[in-house]
Amino acid sequence: MISKYTLLSIELFGDLNPKDWPISISDLPPGSALVGGSVRDGLLKKLGRKPDLDFVIPTNAIKFSKRLSKKINATFVKLDEKRDIARLVVNGWTLDFARQVGESLKDDLLRRDFRINAIALRLEEKPEIYDPTGGIDDLKSQKIVAISEKNLIDDPLRIMRGFRLMCELDFELEKKTLSFLKKNVDKLSNVAPERIKMEILKIVHARWNYSVWKTYLELQLLKNWNDGKLASIELTIKDIFLKKPLPGDFLAKLICLLSDEGLSSLTFSKNEIKRSKNLRFWVHKINKFGVENLSENERFQLHVDLEEDLPSLILFLKDKYANVWLKRWKDPSDPLFHPSSPLSGHLLQKVLNIPSGPLLGELLRHLSKEKAYGRFFTNQEALEVARKWTLENSPFL
Repeated sequence: MISKYTLLSIELFGDLNPKDWPISISDLPPGSALVGGSVRDGLLKKLGRKPDLDFVIPTNAIKFSKRLSKKINATFVKLDEKRDIARLVVNGWTLDFARQVGESLKDDLLRRDFRINAIALRLEEKPEIYDPTGGIDDLKSQKIVAISEKNLIDDPLRIMRGFRLMCELDFELEKKTLSFLKKNVDKLSNVAPERIKMEILKIVHARWNYSVWKTYLELQLLKNWNDGKLASIELTIKDIFLKKPLPGDFLAKLICLLSDEGLSSLTFSKNEIKRSKNLRFWVHKINKFGVENLSENERFQLHVDLEEDLPSLILFLKDKYANVWLKRWKDPSDPLFHPSSPLSGHLLQKVLNIPSGPLLGELLRHLSKEKAYGRFFTNQEALEVARKWTLENSPFL
């Protein structure tokens, strides 16, 4: 009997292009299946050139992976000894191997989070799609449906993953699934901070639509890491979804999701926290006083603080500023939007006999600011400005 998915299986198998994989299907034990994101993305025609490959094999996944790593010269990583999961990394490919949970592939798939993630491709002589929960129908209707509430509670990170899939796929959370997430959101506090951080990074790098933000507010997904000081940002957030995505706009999303304390407790780096604090400071300041009321010093400091992350600030600006600012930011030679001293610290030390230290740093900043506002045009003029400033500010003269 021909399965209703036979033609779809052939098409999916072709799109996955196994001949380019770093392993051969013949390397896998009988009864193996490809599961997870690569199957889902293949059915959605969204496969990357080297998709992550997740395999379920009947037994001994760690032992099998270690043996296979030697054969294909891959890096072996033991991910979870208790659940028998390992990873191989080779030539830009990531391959995960997990021991089948339960007596059959069906048992394994029924323990997963969402129906769109519970579709398998059995790697038999004739590869065949296996979809015991109806995940393919969900792909067609663009819905995210939980297999069961219990499955979400078994690993509460799945609550976060449901929201992340909504962001990445532009799908809708099914009504009952939304209620499952909302009911159990407090259980996220039992998840390791590093795991939550990884989901958040995927969320902020995804393209959002406004329904994403409305769902986030309804779920209060990260309330344990948000101190309630984002109200003024929330008032402007809807405008972000009406604008085109910009490079670096992930930071705008990050400060809408998490407080500075939340970033710290979720193990974000010092650099990420500093950049977020700077952006949050300038968003609040501009919301309160307006761009036109910033002093010369404040405007210069804004571009020093946010040179890398200005696209995120632009999302919060009125249109009359946004387009002009983006155009100027895209010009690397713009002296205000990309502040830099025309003279190096080494040259200034040599010519003006200034020691390394805070004074030199202040002089470099002064020169950067004067250049930003067009107060000199040649290096010789810059050197004269530096001489004058040094005479007026050096404690040694």
